[in-house]
Amino acid sequence: MDTANTPDQGPIDRQGPAFQVAIRLEWAEDETLPVVYANQVQVAHGGPEFFLTFGLLVPPTNPADLPDVIQIRPQARIAIARDVMPAVIQALNDNFQRYQELMRQRGAQGGSIGGE
Repeated sequence: MDTANTPDQGPIDRQGPAFQVAIRLEWAEDETLPVVYANQVQVAHGGPEFFLTFGLLVPPTNPADLPDVIQIRPQARIAIARDVMPAVIQALNDNFQRYQELMRQRGAQGGSIGGE
C-alpha cells in the first residue's frame, strides 16, 4: 500500500477506497454510423489489444482471367482490449447460435433459409 505521512493527519492511503459502483450501460442510437460490409476477417493480437480487420474480397467475374493473388480490401480495423475479448467471443457465439436455431426453425417450416 502506498502511504504518506502528514504532520496533522497521520498516514494517507493514496490508492483510495476499494469499492464498486453499479451503473447501467446503455447504447446510444447513431443513425449516421456507417454500415460496412465485409466477407473476410483477420484477427491479430499485440500488446494489450486484439485487432480485428474486416475486409472485402471481390472475386473476378471472368474465370478465364484468374490472377495468382486476389487482394482483400480492408474496410475497417477495430482494436479491442484483451479484457473485453472474452465477452466479445461469448456475444458472437450466443448470437450465432440464435441465428442457427432461427434458420433451423425456418427450414423445418418450409421457409427460405437464404437471403435474410
